Amino acid sequence: MTDLFNFISSDQASANVFAAIASAVAAALAFLSSCVAGYISYSSLRHQRKHDALSVRPLPEINFADYETQLRVKLRNNGAGPLLVIRLVVGDGKEIRGQLLDWMPDLPDGVTYASFSGVVDGRSIAPGNSIVLLDFVGDDQDTTFTTLRDELRAALAALTVNVEYTDVYDTVLSPHRKSLAWFGRHLA
Repeated sequence: MTDLFNFISSDQASANVFAAIASAVAAALAFLSSCVAGYISYSSLRHQRKHDALSVRPLPEINFADYETQLRVKLRNNGAGPLLVIRLVVGDGKEIRGQLLDWMPDLPDGVTYASFSGVVDGRSIAPGNSIVLLDFVGDDQDTTFTTLRDELRAALAALTVNVEYTDVYDTVLSPHRKSLAWFGRHLA
């Protein structure tokens, strides 16, 4: 190392060449490190955007209750972000309609649903919340109620609910589809 220092000190031209080479190497290393930093930044941004999109992803679920005193169908959002309903349709394999209530038999005077929803297209569901599509509640000792309950079960058992939805980034996700055949398990 001392010999190199002595050689550079004795010859000014060699010192300039050595300084130019050292400067070029330093510049090349600076350029290389800035390229690596740019790649890391771009990659981090891409992963962050993917994470952000997944962290607000809705997860729809059609769930139902089939009890002796209650029949209920609802659309629930089990995801981490708002579920924006584009279109909900209910079909029997031959025909589709825009709401579950369109498929239900008429109720006699004095008998009502505990809750129901009409067309839900364009509505949003916050994470952990739901929209009740149909809720029928009554006394299982009342023969009028039990007859209607069984008619509703038969009507529901033939149906399938299909939900087209998006997230807050307007990403159209795969439709969620669920058969309501479970309601037919008690029918003869």
